[in-house]
Amino acid sequence: MPQKMTDQEWEAQNGSLSPEQARARNLCWCCTGNGVLFTAFGGVQSRVRCPEKCDNGKARR
Repeated sequence: MPQKMTDQEWEAQNGSLSPEQARARNLCWCCTGNGVLFTAFGGVQSRVRCPEKCDNGKARR
């Protein structure tokens, strides 16, 4: 059975690109190419659809 990620590890999946770096790579500035945002609180881990309505992580034109 795989070990569950800590909340910090879960949220680290959001990436480390700044909005400017994401735009330079033609990725959505909000989700940095994931298409979702990873959030956790009190051990409850979830994925939330990117609020920018990007094209699966690609920058909107």
